[in-house]
Amino acid sequence: MSAFGKNNRYAIPISWIVIIEDILILNLLYIILLYLFNFTWNNPFYQQLQFLMNVGYIVGIAVIRVEVNVRKMDSFNILKRNFYRLSILFLVLLLSLFVQRITDNVSRLFVLTFLGTIFVFLSIFHWITGRILLKLLSGGRYNEKSIILGAGLLGERVYAELTAHSYMEAQVLGFFDDDPTRNNGHLLGTVEEAKAYALSHGVARIYCTLPLSANEKILDFLNFAENNVIKYYIVPAVGYYTSTPMLLDAVGNMPVFIVRKSPLNYVYNIIFKRLFDLVFSFVFLVTLFPVVYLIIAVTIKACSPGPVFFVQQRTGRKGAIFKCYKFRSMQCNNEAHTKQATANDSRTTCVGSILRRTNLDELPQFINVLKGDMSIVGPRPHMLLHTDHYSQLVNKYMVRHFVKPGITGWAQVNGFRGETKHVEQMEGRIKRDIWYLENWSLLLDIKIMWRTIIVTIKGDKKAY
Repeated sequence: MSAFGKNNRYAIPISWIVIIEDILILNLLYIILLYLFNFTWNNPFYQQLQFLMNVGYIVGIAVIRVEVNVRKMDSFNILKRNFYRLSILFLVLLLSLFVQRITDNVSRLFVLTFLGTIFVFLSIFHWITGRILLKLLSGGRYNEKSIILGAGLLGERVYAELTAHSYMEAQVLGFFDDDPTRNNGHLLGTVEEAKAYALSHGVARIYCTLPLSANEKILDFLNFAENNVIKYYIVPAVGYYTSTPMLLDAVGNMPVFIVRKSPLNYVYNIIFKRLFDLVFSFVFLVTLFPVVYLIIAVTIKACSPGPVFFVQQRTGRKGAIFKCYKFRSMQCNNEAHTKQATANDSRTTCVGSILRRTNLDELPQFINVLKGDMSIVGPRPHMLLHTDHYSQLVNKYMVRHFVKPGITGWAQVNGFRGETKHVEQMEGRIKRDIWYLENWSLLLDIKIMWRTIIVTIKGDKKAY
């Protein structure tokens, strides 16, 4: 989450301003270098090269998003992110030049000089941008809303660290404590009242400084935070309250623990996963999908009237709602968004049963992957009604939404797919979804994709 959070009205405008300015700098430097190298812009090869430079940079931006978090905009991180982004640009450029066979028509020295120059200029520009954001954030008023449980000495020290630095990303709203005499007017209510306050005020972080004797309350708030996708920090070390591996972080000089460990907390893992998704989904959508679409669209239309695609709102990462695409496998009906498919479902069309049994109905979700709503592998997205229902019945249900949903997932290749008649079935699915996000690796994704293919070929009794 950036300093200008995803739900903040400033995050998207700032990101777009930086992207537009990056592209303007890129193209201006390109033209200046053409002039210095005595090349003419009218040369079709250099016009094509400029176009590919822009495409490569946009791909780099898609993989490594614009960072407006001032804590991550120090010199080293700026250099690292720009190096990765321009490396992606170079790979896209190299691949495109070889495919189009124009490598002999452009100067290699010009390309290398341009990459080196744009690296220096963009790094300087992003450093200046970071300093400007630091100025804007000096009051901390745009940061993530946070509350502190416990207004004792430890809570006061956490408050002091959070408010001493604007880059801490925390707008501290106040304290909750059962002792009404504590904390000079910053007390917002009792500990129990913190739950309703957090939900009604859009709190993104809870810092718990309650004493160890309040173990029941600490555990209760741990479950509350994760079931409502709120970041939860326990101060100090109280790892025995949960069997989940904990990550050590810091608020200034204060040690804190993040209660949910995941390899996808690290930027380089996010980059690898996103790059894999982009390449795989793009290649599939421009090669096989058009042929598959024509065949399936004709059969769907022949079986029943209605659209080719079935579009349904589902719950994505961090609880965000997105439109999930599928090939329509049922007759148009009023229960499509409220009732799960069942065995021998009368709504399923003749071709629909084949599509569902072979998982072909899920193929349009590669569009969702390309858009960034989904990943190829991840917890399967549920319809909104199910999210509302099971989040109340299954503890830690919402933890699965810390990562993007997937076309296939660990739960699905381990027998937990299809209709969930009993709460125990959903609990089994959630347990495996959480195991996946805690043990993610690119090899695990490939393994799940391979097992999905095997299950599809063999057939799954729950695929209906």
